[in-house]
Amino acid sequence: MNAKRDRAPIIAPPPLLGLVCVGLGFLAEHFKPWPLFPAKSVIQLFFGAVLILVSVGVIASARRIFIAHGTHLNPYRPTKAVVVTGVYRFSRNPIYIAFILIVLAFALFVNSLWFVFLAGLLFILLHFGVVKREETYLAEKFGDTYKKYCGRVRRWI
Repeated sequence: MNAKRDRAPIIAPPPLLGLVCVGLGFLAEHFKPWPLFPAKSVIQLFFGAVLILVSVGVIASARRIFIAHGTHLNPYRPTKAVVVTGVYRFSRNPIYIAFILIVLAFALFVNSLWFVFLAGLLFILLHFGVVKREETYLAEKFGDTYKKYCGRVRRWI
């Protein structure tokens, strides 16, 4: 692979996809409220905060692991190693799962089904626009090493 093309041809930066989904959720809720529960409760806020804390923990852990392996979180930079330790022992895409959990946390904070719908949309965008493309790139770049990892660890959960 030449240096110019040494990256996955993803549709957009994954954090941007997550932010767009959150923004669309607020916009949709503003114009057409769609409550998740009859009333907002402290329990919703608690579980929303738990989802945020878990997500931040997963992202921070993944970042540390990537740095330790000398590779980048930025999908527009070349991947230098297949990371198989830490949170990557349980899922090949823990950061993307964290992004989806953050959108679901907003469903609880705002009490809106729009965010649940948009978390589903984010999953589809990530799966087809990012993950599948990254998998092709990593399989071409790392061959059997990556394929064996895929055989041991699930794509999502």
